Amino acid sequence: MIEQDGVKIETRFLDEDGQIMLVEIGGYIDQANVHHLQKVIDNSLESEVYKLIFDLKDLVYMSSAGWGVLIGEIKNFRENGGDIKLVNMNPEIYEVYQMLEFYHILSEYPTVEDALNSFLDKKQTVHARGEQPESPGLGQDVPFEEPAGENKTVEEFKDILNEVDATNSNGQEEEFVVDMEDIDSVEAPSKDFSAAHQRHVEFNPISAERVPDLKILPLPEKIKKVVAQFPHFGPWKIRKMLRHPEFGNTKVSYFKVRKILKQLDLDTKEKRYRFYRSC
Repeated sequence: MIEQDGVKIETRFLDEDGQIMLVEIGGYIDQANVHHLQKVIDNSLESEVYKLIFDLKDLVYMSSAGWGVLIGEIKNFRENGGDIKLVNMNPEIYEVYQMLEFYHILSEYPTVEDALNSFLDKKQTVHARGEQPESPGLGQDVPFEEPAGENKTVEEFKDILNEVDATNSNGQEEEFVVDMEDIDSVEAPSKDFSAAHQRHVEFNPISAERVPDLKILPLPEKIKKVVAQFPHFGPWKIRKMLRHPEFGNTKVSYFKVRKILKQLDLDTKEKRYRFYRSC
């Protein structure tokens, strides 16, 4: 048992063969004490125990450092026929799990028994393609199926965690702005207008109706344009689409996209599909 630096970790086997281990974590995990969690992981791998169930009912907070350990090590367990499963997340922990879309790679169950049965039945039930895992007492939006190819790699999740670290290091949410050097295709109008530009042109309302240049739209409008075309895209895919030349190679934080989606009331798949149908 580990009980120091604000965290308490207890381990015990759930099967007679000593192949499935329950890890009960209480307190909090941050950068200062995450090495205790890493030690449990390392000891498990050294002992060739590849099936872990993390009971988080007494865990009140876990920073990006803690999530990074789980995301970074899960490959080692699965390559040996095991897995890491999470149970009993409190609403605050579960909110982060949902917000950062860790359900793409980490399995979640309501009880230890459910997670244990998944190992005994040899079922790997990782929530894939944006499926919203059920959790008692937590409201759920109407789920929509994500298309194939939405799954993220471990490296992409590490990129998200790096953004979390960058945000936390400033003590507040970062205000990300578009770097104008990354929008090479957008040219500022010249101050020297030619005679052709200065001549009088009669206004024609029909010819004036044209599609606006996506490169020069404000960021919220760009995001709305993406949603109008691809309502099944989550924040990560929207962020990647904005980097396309069509949108002016706009580089923006994952969290900035989430913030704007919330401001636009498009922060769930249900809302995005509703917006898509209204366009």
